[in-house]
Amino acid sequence: PAVMQELEWKTSCGCAKCRPALNYYLVCDWPDEYADDYQSRFINERVHANIQKDGTYSVVPRMWGGVTNSNELRAIADVVDKFEIPMVKVTGGQRIDLLGIEKEDLPAVWADLGKAGFVSGQAYAKGLRTVKTCVGSDWCRFGTQDST
Repeated sequence: PAVMQELEWKTSCGCAKCRPALNYYLVCDWPDEYADDYQSRFINERVHANIQKDGTYSVVPRMWGGVTNSNELRAIADVVDKFEIPMVKVTGGQRIDLLGIEKEDLPAVWADLGKAGFVSGQAYAKGLRTVKTCVGSDWCRFGTQDST
């Protein structure tokens, strides 16, 4: 709040653009002294999902290098069925995108995925893009090293 006063904010909460920006810079500049204000994060970061144009969300469970197994695929299928997720799509980054999730279902979706060992693939951030990999030298005749 002292920073907000110094910057002469018109409201104590700030706007949807300024508050996340201020939180970001305070964490970057003073990581040991400043406590991250979770509520100042953009909605996508707070719910580990990407808001879509229709107001629903997409969730992308992390799949390391695009590798998965039958238990993980069953867990994803169970979540899709349980929450009636209307669209499941393989992404260009070798992950599975679950599209059309209602906001109120997000905590339960992540709880179920978490029980299967999934964490967020953080597809809601605009940072480093995914790295594409082939199946590696064990499977590909052009592979130069193991990638699985």
